[in-house]
Amino acid sequence: MSQESVSISTLIQKNAQQNTQYNWVGVLEFLHEQHKQMQYKDCEWALEKSQMQQKINELEGVVKGQERVITDLGKRCKMLEVALRQERLKYQQNGQAPDYLNQLLKENIENQSQIQNYQTIPKRKAKPYRPLLQKIIQEVGLQSIFSPPSSPKIEHSNRPSVMLTPNQNVTSIVQNSGRQSPTNMNSTSGFPTHNRSKSQNINEEQAQVASKDPVQLQNTLRHHLDGVRDAYFFNNMTILATVSEDCQLKLWDYQNYQQQQNQIEPYLTLRDHTGPLFAIAGIEQRMKGIQNTIFSAGAEGAIKMWYFPLPDECDQLGQTEEFQQCRMTWQAHQDAIWQLKVNSQQNLLLSSAADSLIKLWPISDSQSEPKQLYQFGQKNQYGHFVDSPTAISWLQHNQNYFASGFMNSCILSIFDTENGRNVQNIKYLQENNTQAQINQLTQFQQSCLISSHDDGKLRIFDLQQSKLISQIVCGNEPITSAITNLNNTMIYIATGNVIKVWDTRRQQFIQELQGHQSKYDENIHNLVHHSSYNLFASLGADGQIKLFSSK
Repeated sequence: MSQESVSISTLIQKNAQQNTQYNWVGVLEFLHEQHKQMQYKDCEWALEKSQMQQKINELEGVVKGQERVITDLGKRCKMLEVALRQERLKYQQNGQAPDYLNQLLKENIENQSQIQNYQTIPKRKAKPYRPLLQKIIQEVGLQSIFSPPSSPKIEHSNRPSVMLTPNQNVTSIVQNSGRQSPTNMNSTSGFPTHNRSKSQNINEEQAQVASKDPVQLQNTLRHHLDGVRDAYFFNNMTILATVSEDCQLKLWDYQNYQQQQNQIEPYLTLRDHTGPLFAIAGIEQRMKGIQNTIFSAGAEGAIKMWYFPLPDECDQLGQTEEFQQCRMTWQAHQDAIWQLKVNSQQNLLLSSAADSLIKLWPISDSQSEPKQLYQFGQKNQYGHFVDSPTAISWLQHNQNYFASGFMNSCILSIFDTENGRNVQNIKYLQENNTQAQINQLTQFQQSCLISSHDDGKLRIFDLQQSKLISQIVCGNEPITSAITNLNNTMIYIATGNVIKVWDTRRQQFIQELQGHQSKYDENIHNLVHHSSYNLFASLGADGQIKLFSSK
């Protein structure tokens, strides 16, 4: 027991001596050193984290760049595939299929020993592949090898096939179907005879039904890479200028637009803009010293002025660097410009933008930046511009006036460009409705104006009486655009994915035209008509431009 007590006492003494070595100063120094080490480790960790984050950002940038390259290459491959198919179809239509393919295929067919070496496919499994094989053979232009000369089928029925159209009366169809046509009837009568094939009869009937439609699709332009927003027809020239969200301005020569087999290609593309384009306007040469001019604007808020060449002066496959330079650029607005309108009689340009302003600019051939004449808009009680303009249009009965609609108001405003004042307001709804804003204004007859609205209604205003005289209900979808023909007998209305034709004499819809493919819930951006011919174009979100002609 004595030894154990001695050992315990010695341990207590040693612990006491060790405890006496620690004091408050030593503890604080120890903690301070530990804190420094932790801070040093934290700095090292933060530095390493920043380096790793920088590497991650670099790798993500490389991946995004590769994805963009891949998407660009995919678009180019699709364009090349489309061009290859069109060339093959041209060879097929012209009967100029490559001889070496015909010879190679004939040799393989004649050589029975080579054919027997291949594994035969059962008919049940080969049936789904027949449409694909027929399509490939048609694209290559070798269908004449596999299709033997067929004898024309004889139609034994002496009654015409009935084809019902939306505009055709049912009673007239029943009466015509009960009539018997003689066997020796002339071919120009429109009824089938014994010596005519069934396909010929169907083609003739389809042509007769199509000829009844007042509006016909003539051609489709497909060279824009994004949605087409606006276009301009030049009056004395067969030139169409278009702007798109792909930052490009294209010029087209549509002289042969009625030949659907010939694909129209742009003869000049201007690429000076860095943002999407929304508006375009033009002025033609009218006197000595004034050249053919185009004004373009978009998301940049700047207006660019171009002098463009005629199709004969520009080589479509040659160098066009001399025409790529913009003649003049000025920062007109602080936000995106939605619309441009030119008054060629007074050399004035109107621009409406998302900064709630409509500005008036003079047009001249000088290289100096034009000075703003007036600015217009809708003001609040404090004199500030509050609402963004949605549509502008010059008035025919008075070239000093123009009309405008605004986003959050149900008022059609008339402005005077001589003194820069608002001279008239026409209210078409008693309460402000954000879903009834004006999307486009079109001149109708001499003193009337047509407005297209988001609530699916088309309204007609009489500016001399300063009131709303009529409205047309076109459905529940917004009306993006509405234009008229030369005689003001038809109104073409773009709503949703269709173009409706309204007859002003019969006061009813007489035709519906298929529009464009949808993209981001958008279909038809705009309709533009020619001022001298019954020709108009529809601009779609799918990057296509469709040319229609009316009777």
